[in-house]
Amino acid sequence: MRLQRRFNLGRQTKIDGIVEVYNVFNHQNLATYTTNLSNARYGLPSGDTNLAYQPRMLQLGIRALF
Repeated sequence: MRLQRRFNLGRQTKIDGIVEVYNVFNHQNLATYTTNLSNARYGLPSGDTNLAYQPRMLQLGIRALF
């Protein structure tokens, strides 16, 4: 999700304030699953589930246009 707001500081000067949020709902996004039908762990996540994808992250930024 990204929110952006532009502020005019004169005729040709502008500043953008930017907020970006990744994984807004903080769902666990697992990388791979066991797909071998003969495996007892079929359909379960494989590997280290603690290192799946990044949890919710927030990024702030400012951009100047002139």
